[in-house]
Amino acid sequence: MKVHEIRQSFIDYFQRHGHQHVPSSRLTPENDPTLLFTNAGMNQFKNIFLGVEQSDFQRAVSVQKCVRAGGKHNDLDNVGHTARHHTFFEMLGNFSFGDYFKKDAIHFAWDFLTQELQLPKDRLYVTVFQDDDEAAEIWHKQEKVPKDRIYRFGEKDNFWRMGDTGPCGPCSEIFYDLGPEVPGSPEDNVMGGEGDRYVEIWNLVFMQYYEEGQGRRTPLPKPSIDTGAGLERLAAVLQNQLSNYHTDAFQSLIQRACQFSGKEYVLQASEKDHAAQYNNVALRVLADHARASAFLMADGILPSNEGRGYVLRRILRRAIRFGRNLTDKTGIFPDIVQAVIEQMGSVYTELQDQQKLIAHTIQDEETRFLSTLDQGTEILSDELKKLESRGLKTVPGETAFKLYDTFGFPIDLTSLMAAEKGFNIDEAGFQNAMNAAKEKARASWKGKGLSSDEAFLIQSTQVLSQKSGESEFKGYHNITEGESQCLWVSDGVQELKELKAGETGVVAFQSTPFYAESGGQVGDTGTLQNASGSAEVLNCTKTNGIHLHHIQVNDGTIKVGDLFQQQVSKPRRQQIRLNHSATHLMHAALRKVLGEHVTQAGSLVEPHRLRFDFTHNQSLSAEQISQVEHLVNSEISQSFSVQTQEMTPEQAKQEGALALFGEKYGDQVRVVRMGDFSMELCGGTHVENTSMIRLFKIVSEGGVSAGVRRIEALTGDMALNFLLKHTQENQHVRQAVGLQENWTSYIDNPKPLMSWVEAQKQEIKNLNKKFTQMQSSQTDFDKILKHAENFNKEGEDGRFVFADLDIEDRQMLSQINDRLRDKIGSGVVVLVGKGQDSHPIIVSVTKNLSKVCHAGHILKEVASAMGGKGGGRPDFAQGAAKNRQHIAKAKTSAQTLLGL
Repeated sequence: MKVHEIRQSFIDYFQRHGHQHVPSSRLTPENDPTLLFTNAGMNQFKNIFLGVEQSDFQRAVSVQKCVRAGGKHNDLDNVGHTARHHTFFEMLGNFSFGDYFKKDAIHFAWDFLTQELQLPKDRLYVTVFQDDDEAAEIWHKQEKVPKDRIYRFGEKDNFWRMGDTGPCGPCSEIFYDLGPEVPGSPEDNVMGGEGDRYVEIWNLVFMQYYEEGQGRRTPLPKPSIDTGAGLERLAAVLQNQLSNYHTDAFQSLIQRACQFSGKEYVLQASEKDHAAQYNNVALRVLADHARASAFLMADGILPSNEGRGYVLRRILRRAIRFGRNLTDKTGIFPDIVQAVIEQMGSVYTELQDQQKLIAHTIQDEETRFLSTLDQGTEILSDELKKLESRGLKTVPGETAFKLYDTFGFPIDLTSLMAAEKGFNIDEAGFQNAMNAAKEKARASWKGKGLSSDEAFLIQSTQVLSQKSGESEFKGYHNITEGESQCLWVSDGVQELKELKAGETGVVAFQSTPFYAESGGQVGDTGTLQNASGSAEVLNCTKTNGIHLHHIQVNDGTIKVGDLFQQQVSKPRRQQIRLNHSATHLMHAALRKVLGEHVTQAGSLVEPHRLRFDFTHNQSLSAEQISQVEHLVNSEISQSFSVQTQEMTPEQAKQEGALALFGEKYGDQVRVVRMGDFSMELCGGTHVENTSMIRLFKIVSEGGVSAGVRRIEALTGDMALNFLLKHTQENQHVRQAVGLQENWTSYIDNPKPLMSWVEAQKQEIKNLNKKFTQMQSSQTDFDKILKHAENFNKEGEDGRFVFADLDIEDRQMLSQINDRLRDKIGSGVVVLVGKGQDSHPIIVSVTKNLSKVCHAGHILKEVASAMGGKGGGRPDFAQGAAKNRQHIAKAKTSAQTLLGL
C-alpha cells in the first residue's frame, strides 16, 4: 500500500466505527505555551483530556502533522543516520473521551492491522505495563494473542504521563518483526532490545488515573483513550522495507535529489563504502528536512534567530550544508522542497496556498547560508593556523561550538576538517558549550503550564457557552451602544455574584457591542452602567465564544442578572476602524507593488497606528513606499463602499478572498470587500466607506527577521497631523537656508529641498578632500621609510613599513598607505591612526606578495593586540582598535607573521 492509501484507509476505518474525523491542527500549538511544536496527535485534544474543555463528539480520528526538532523531543541530530528518525512525520491516532476504553481500543488496533491492512499475526508482538493484568488478559482472551507474544515492561517503557500532575495511565504497544535479515547482533535484535528488528508501530495509552504528585493516583471518572501510529513506520512495514526512507514517502524526494546532484542512493550500501554511506545520509537528510521545512513554513513559521524560527533555520542550514557536500550546484534543496509540495499538496492544501512564500524563503536562506558556510570554513582554517603556530593540536570546544551554533557546522564536520590537518577536537568542551546554550534557550523559552486562572476561564466559559450560547457581538456597522443582561461575574479566579466598587474582574453578557481582541485588532474599551453601579471596561477578550469584559468597578456593584447600558469609547473605536480598514488596502497594495508572494505574517491594529508584518526578503525602496501610499490613498479618495458577507471558507477561497497566514477558521467566515481592490477574511470592525479613512501615511519600514518586513502607518487625524508637522518643519528649514518660495512657484517649478542639501554635502566633501590633500602633503614619507625592515616570506623579498600617525580620517590614511606601498614596490604597509574613541588601522600588501602575506590576517593580529578587530582582502584590509598603548605589541605581532 502507498502512503496516501494507508492514510485514507485509517481515516475510513475509524469513521465507520463512529469516530469524528478531525483535521490535523497546525504545527504551532494553539493556546498551549508548554509546547514548541505539535509533536503528538493528542496535542489538539489536550484540554479535553484535562477536563477544561468539552467536545461535541466522544470519538475522534486524526492524521496529525508532527515535528520533533526542538525542546524535549528533538530528533534532529539523528536524522539521516537511522532508519526511523524524522524531524517531520504524520501520526495516525484514534481517541475516546470517556466513551470506550481498553477492550475497544485494543480491538480497533488489532482489527485494523490484521484485517484492514492484512498484516500477518505471527509477526506481531504486544507489550503491556507490568501491573496491567487487565490489558494482558484482553490481548490474550479477546484477540487470541499467545501469552509468549505478550511482554510486560516497567514505567519507563509502558506508562504515560501528561506531566508531573494530571491524567496518566499504562500503555500497550504493538511491535512488528521485520525478520532475521535485519542487521545487528542477536543480543540486541530481541523484543525490548536495542536492535532494529522489532519496530513499534502502534501505541495505546489507557488514560485511567489522575496523578496528584508524590506517586498518589486516583481513578478518573471517565477513562479515555489516546493512540498513535507512525504513518511512515506503517508504510515501511507494508512495503516490506527495513527503512522508512525506502518507502514512497521519501524515495521520490531522494531520487529527485539524486537527479540534481548526480549521486546515487545505494539501498544496501556496504559499511566499508564510506562514500556511499555519506551520500545516503545526505540524501536522507535532504528528503526529511525538505518535508519539515515546507510544512513549518506553510503553518506560519519563518526562519529567525529565536524560538521556533531558530529551529527551522537549523533544519534549513543542516539540509543546505549536506546539499552543498553532494554538489556545488545551488538550488538543490529548494528543488526538493518543491517536490514535497507537489507530492503532498493535494492532501495538505496549505502547502499549495503558500508555495510561493516557501520557495522564496528557501531560496533566500540557501543564498545566505552558502555565503556563511564559506565564512565558517575560513574561520576554522585561521584557527588551525593559530594553533599550529603555538604548537597545539586540539581545537577548543568553544571554537567548535561557535562553528556549530553560528555557521551551522555539525561537530562531525568540524572534526573531519580538523583531522585532515592533523588536529582533534575538545569534544568535552564542545559539549559543555552546547549544554550552556541549551540551558540559555530553555530559560528564554516562555513555555509554562496552563495556569489555574486560564484553566478556570476556559472551564467557566465552556459551561456558560453550553448554557446560554456564545456571546452575540453587535458592534459591527459602528454600533457602539447596547443593553444586555449580565450572565456571569468573576474576579478571574472564581465565579462570584457581584463585584464592588474598587474591585477588578471579568463579566460576560448575552450580547455586547464591545469588540474582543483578535485578528491583530485590540479589544474595545468603554463603560458599563445602571442604577446600581458603573464600571470602566479596560479590555475585551474572547474564550470559547464568550466575550469577557475586563472591568474595574467605579461605584456601586456589578451584579449577575442586572441589565447594563454598554458604551464603547467612540473616538477610540473610530480610529481603530480606520486603521484596520487601511491595513486591508495596504496589504492589497503591497501585493500589487512587490508581488503576490507578499503574505501577512502578523499585525497590530491600535487606535494610534497600524503595524503590519509581511513576507518579503528585502527592504522597500523610497519609490516602492511611495507607490504603496499612492495606491492606498487612491482607493480612499474613490469612496468605495465597504461590504461584508458571511460564507464558508471554501466559498471565500473560490471568490479570491485572502486569508490570514496560518490562521484556523470555523465553518463560517466573514469576508470584507473594498471595491475590486481588496477582499479578505476578517472579523474586525471596519469603516462603511473607504473615504472615511481620509488619509494614509507610512512612517516606518524595516526588517523583523529573515524574509519578514514590518510597516507602521498612520491614518485619519494622526496621518494629517504627522504631515502638517513635517510640512511646517520643511518650511522653517527652507526659510533658514534661503529657499523660500510662494505656493505658485511650488506648483509651477518646485525647488526640491534635497537638491540643495545634496549640493551642500558635495561642497563639504570637496572641502574635506582639499583638507585631506593638504594634510597628506605634509606627511614625511622619507622619515617613515627610514624605519622600514626587509623580510623574506616563502622566497619572496619585501619591505615592512609600520607607522603611528596622528590622523583620524580613514580616506587620508588610505591615500598615505597607497603612496607608501607604491614607494616600497614590494612589501607590507601597516598604518595606525588616532581617533577619539576608536583608532583606525589600514593594512596593504603589494600584489606580488598577496599570496604569501594576507592583509586580512595581518590586520586581525594587529587589531587583536590592541583590543580591536577587522578584516579584508589579501591585498587590503582595515579595522579599528581602542587601546593605543599596545601599538608596540601590535607591531611585534605583524613582524612575527612576516618572519622578522
